[in-house]
Amino acid sequence: MVSERLESCKLFLSFILYNTQMKKKILISLIILVIIGFGAYRLFATNTKKVQYQTAQVTKGTLLTTVSESGNVTSGGQAGIGSPTTGIIQDIYVKDGDQVKQGQNLFKVVSTATAQEKASALASYLSAKSALNNANAALFSLQSTMFNKWQIYMNTATNATYQNADLTANTQNRTQTPFEIAQDDWLATEAQYKNQQTVISQAQAAENNALLAYKATQTAVVTAPFSGTVANLTVRAGDQITASGGNLSSNVSSTTATNAVLYIGSYSKPYIKVQAGEVDVPHIHAGQKATITLDAFPNKTFVGNVDQVDTTGAISSGVVTYNVFVSIVAPDPSILPGMSASVTIQTNRKDDVLSVPSSAIQITNGQTSVQVMKNGKVSSVNVTTGLVSDTDTEITSGLSEGDTVVTGTVNAATQATGTSPFARSLGGFGGGGGIRRGGG
Repeated sequence: MVSERLESCKLFLSFILYNTQMKKKILISLIILVIIGFGAYRLFATNTKKVQYQTAQVTKGTLLTTVSESGNVTSGGQAGIGSPTTGIIQDIYVKDGDQVKQGQNLFKVVSTATAQEKASALASYLSAKSALNNANAALFSLQSTMFNKWQIYMNTATNATYQNADLTANTQNRTQTPFEIAQDDWLATEAQYKNQQTVISQAQAAENNALLAYKATQTAVVTAPFSGTVANLTVRAGDQITASGGNLSSNVSSTTATNAVLYIGSYSKPYIKVQAGEVDVPHIHAGQKATITLDAFPNKTFVGNVDQVDTTGAISSGVVTYNVFVSIVAPDPSILPGMSASVTIQTNRKDDVLSVPSSAIQITNGQTSVQVMKNGKVSSVNVTTGLVSDTDTEITSGLSEGDTVVTGTVNAATQATGTSPFARSLGGFGGGGGIRRGGG
């Protein structure tokens, strides 16, 4: 009985000792894990405080400011030539690319109008011409009457009754009926004369229309209105053509005008017409240099000059734009009107100046400064700036060529992954699957 109790005591003590040893092992394991975690945290925290600087050198060179616009190739003096006659093309005397002189024959159109149509058109023209002559005659009569009434008015206004000795108007007497009648007669005839001028303008327009209608019934040979190069000949002998009144436009930038038989233009001097916005146009002036690229020649750049900047803008959907005309220096003969173009205009240029990337510039309380790195240390230096381009800023004082400036910073620990270097080895610790930086 005693031996059984002793055996039980031994077992109990062994159990207690075993549990104590297990607790010590667990405690030691926990302490080791805490130490590892703390060390990882300290190492990670230390690494995140290490900062790498992005730097650049202060350089000396040329600084440019530019504006970029888009537009199309245009040729000056281009005109669409139409037919004054409705009929059949009988002869064509030119072809695309021909150089023609003013007055040179271009093509012949034989009218398809009937004899009755020709007679009717002639009668309408003669009637319109007669109405214009009558309107002019009436104008001469009204002019004579107006001058007579004006003379009567002047004689009345300058006599002693209606004018004082010092040649000032006697306003009191000028309210009398004789003076008012003379004045009203003169003003009435003057109004009639001015109205007749409007009648003449209407009669002139009617005569012009009647003349065009009459010409549309007559066989005609069309000649060049000015010298130039023939382009876009759209007809062949035997084609039927509708009268368009002759010269369609004195400056057509598109080659699709209605009823144009051909075009004549000066294609040796193309230029680019772009629309600049109200923010850019104050910086654009005649004489500035430009570079030009065309969609048709993607691997070639042309040199240009700004020739003209319009001062009156066009408003479309609330947006104001101004026409800017840029000539092409030494243009390629393959450049054709209507081609799409991109133009970069040099609005300002400075040579032999110090500059830094604009990302290095800092402005605090109105003071401009940059951070300079020297011997591994960074310090702030006040500077003054000048011209600012798309990427760089001129430095007029405060720095020297070759100085190293800070343009940005990079966090060394988070640059690659943004997580703890121990996250993979400690996966699952604390149930989080790794350490996550930031808020969320």
